[in-house]
Amino acid sequence: MGTLSDSLHSKDIHLALRAGNSADALEEVLSGLRTDGRVKDWETLRSSLVNGSPIDCGPGENGMIILHHRRTPGITSMVLAAGRFPAGITVDGCTALLRMVFVAAVPESLNNEYLRIIGAVSRICGNSPSFERLMGAASAAEFLNILEEGCRR
Repeated sequence: MGTLSDSLHSKDIHLALRAGNSADALEEVLSGLRTDGRVKDWETLRSSLVNGSPIDCGPGENGMIILHHRRTPGITSMVLAAGRFPAGITVDGCTALLRMVFVAAVPESLNNEYLRIIGAVSRICGNSPSFERLMGAASAAEFLNILEEGCRR
């Protein structure tokens, strides 16, 4: 069983997303994976995530979290990326501000490992103290450490 940092690298954590809407936020979060060695077919990966429905993990008291995840043949091992909006952005039809966007893509052959990580990310973001720690993380390494602590629980 791998650790979160095997799949989520610091370079793929965006602490200050600039996108003005959730679709552009997904593209911004995905952008770093374009040149990732684990991605063998960028267009397949991108298309599977952009054209799929995300899991909306909110709105909660912390704001809204969107989690995109797919099984895809476009990668060789699980890849994750994350982004946050320090102030949040509005999303049509939602009362809560969008605060974070996560992406998880797994090879078609990987069964349940990714479900453990997605579940942990959802649980961590649903916990107010952990969520606030993520929102306050000063670096990608700190953000990753907070997520890893939550995955070990």
